[in-house]
Amino acid sequence: MKKVSGFFATAALTLLLLVSACGGSGRLSASDYRAHLETIAKESDAAQHAVEKGFQSTSVPQLVTVLSLFGAAEKRIGDEVAALKPPKDAEAANTELATGQHDTASEVQALLPKVKKMPSAKAAIAYLSKTPTTKGGREVDEALAMLKKLGYIKKVS
Repeated sequence: MKKVSGFFATAALTLLLLVSACGGSGRLSASDYRAHLETIAKESDAAQHAVEKGFQSTSVPQLVTVLSLFGAAEKRIGDEVAALKPPKDAEAANTELATGQHDTASEVQALLPKVKKMPSAKAAIAYLSKTPTTKGGREVDEALAMLKKLGYIKKVS
């Protein structure tokens, strides 16, 4: 009986050490979460800059390619954000951010058929410039404002 209880004590201690080494809940620490958000912000900034440059496109197919790449980047970034296990206080903001990225990707994809039919890149850019703020854009802005308020990011861009 002594060997059995010793085995269970050892097993329990091993399990306890494994759980504590993994952080127990699997959530990121506040500093690790900030670091992930910084990396994601750089990816998002790169995608934004690329699409802004795309507004100098001289042909509709060129503009469609830029928009398609932007939509794909937004989806990928949304997937990265959704995969994070943020600290408990950032859970809602993280979910909102992932949703906003995914919604932006969907909204860009929904615009592509209309853009493809435009007579020129200039006409397509004019059309896109008149498009009101999207649901995804509002969601991202709200999430970033929440994350700033919580101290996870320094600025909302």
